[in-house]
Parts: sequence; structure tokens; C-alpha cells
Amino acid sequence: MNFLINIFFWLLSGLLKYQSSTEQSTPPSSPPFPCPNCGSHHRIKNGSIHNGKPKRQCKECGRQFVINPTNKTVSDETKQLIDKLLLERISLRGIARVTGVSWSWLQNYVNNKLAAVPPQIKVSDKPKGKLFRECDEMWSFVFSKTIKVYIWRLIDRKTREIIGCYLMIVGSTLPLTREIIGCYARR
Repeated sequence: MNFLINIFFWLLSGLLKYQSSTEQSTPPSSPPFPCPNCGSHHRIKNGSIHNGKPKRQCKECGRQFVINPTNKTVSDETKQLIDKLLLERISLRGIARVTGVSWSWLQNYVNNKLAAVPPQIKVSDKPKGKLFRECDEMWSFVFSKTIKVYIWRLIDRKTREIIGCYLMIVGSTLPLTREIIGCYARR
């Protein structure tokens, strides 16, 4: 009798384990990963990315996303190190090797940093009175002596700032034999 009771409890415990394991394997009614943009669970399959992970698209807002993305975010400490290395004028490929970031990410980071910096054009205030100008004339031979470039520039003698310049390409082999480019600044 004792033997039959033990077998009964053993079968009952096995049945309970089987029942709990089948309940866990059933998929939930709503997907566990909502849209990162709006939080909606209404999504559809939308192809795959370059490494084969499936993409999803939210039906509410249209945002495309990947479930469990493996993208690596760059920490603030790494960005500070990159800024210091840029000030030391180390090459971008060298910085990418040292910090472990991709070269394309680093190039985009540097371009965004450069776009955020306002251009610094310093135009000094000119004193009233006489303006002493100096004109320099130069000839330059580009690639060969057949293409001559005539250059002159007008400089303020005191501040050494360029007031105007003139370029003329003479003897070009192009159909347009003379091309004139001029730039003048007014006082």
C-alpha cells in the first residue's frame, strides 16, 4: 500500500511539472517588446538588418526597430578621451584603434562637433583716416608652363588683411581659354 501511495505522488508531481512547463512555453498574448518610440505592441515583421536580425515596424507610428539590438553606445568617458586625442592632433584612424569605436562613427562625431562650433571670423575695426594699400602680383604655373595663373592681391599694409584678390587663368587647354575669377572687398 505504501508503495502505491509513493507511485501516486511521484506521478502527481511529474504531472504538475509537465503542466507548469507547458504553461510557460505558450506565447503571451501581447509581444514583450513594445515600440521604443510610442510603446505600442502593434507591430509587423519588416525584413532583416545586415547581420540577419529581424526588423519590426510599429503600426501606430511607423518606426522601424530591432528587438534586442546589439548596438554599442559610446560612453561619455570615451567621448571625453576622443576630444582630448583630437586636441593632440592624432589621426582619426589612430583614435578609432585606441578607443575601439568604428571609424565611420568617429568621422560622424567629428563632423557633428565641427558643425556645432560657430565660425570664428575676426574682422578688426579699421581706424578712420588714410588707408595704406599694398598690391602683390604673382604668376603661378599649375601642372606645367602651359597653364599660367595670374594672381594679384590687395593688402592693408598695417593690419596685413587681404582687401581684394584677382585670379586669371591664361593659356588653358580647356575650350574656355580665359577664366576670370574676382573677389573684391569694399571699405
